[in-house]
Amino acid sequence: MIQRITESSSCMPYRISAILFDFDDTLFDRDRAFRSWAESFVRTHLESQGELRYREAVNCLVSLDAGGYCPRETLFSKLKESYPSLQQSVDHLVETFYQQFLGHISLEEETQWLLDALGQAGMPFGIVTNGSYRQKHKIEALGLDGLTSCIFISEVFGCKKPEAMIFLAAASCMGAVAEQVLFVGDNPYADIWGAQRVGMKTAWLHRGRAWPQTSLTLPRTSLLAPWKSCLPS
Repeated sequence: MIQRITESSSCMPYRISAILFDFDDTLFDRDRAFRSWAESFVRTHLESQGELRYREAVNCLVSLDAGGYCPRETLFSKLKESYPSLQQSVDHLVETFYQQFLGHISLEEETQWLLDALGQAGMPFGIVTNGSYRQKHKIEALGLDGLTSCIFISEVFGCKKPEAMIFLAAASCMGAVAEQVLFVGDNPYADIWGAQRVGMKTAWLHRGRAWPQTSLTLPRTSLLAPWKSCLPS
């Protein structure tokens, strides 16, 4: 796929001078990482009482997580309501989660190959992610801070996707104009709509999800997960 990007082939019939990536569920599979953490947490902290109860507890955690959009304090408060045997405080559980979760994230082979190829091709890239300063810890755990200095975290920067300012600041950081930037992300609203609003080209990493049936209508480039091929629309 990198050859198509760098050579501006028929898959991407426009000049691209830089690439921006969303982080969670784009550069790494966050949902898979969370389920891995949830399985470890249930084994360690909850009385599963057999395989069925174990799976129920894991699925409960995954459901509460809501793809990472549920605040951690809310997640663990609700978990303690469902599992009164969980004695640790919410604050302790939240801090423990952030520490343990780093051990469950990893770059997929295709993603590592893509980033290596971008470096070899001299194609600058950056990361634009919504979230708190803790996103930096995950970025560092994956070694991405050693590959790019263009890292924009919404809480640190002061605004979040889909606001225009964070996209434009990231493009400027790479010395690129928005119209020559490709933004790759998984969220149709925050990533795709937000980037297209400032004139960026976009690639939607859907990871098997369907495009939302809402009033959000816009031209989009679909990038088939994970990093297999891209199709203009």
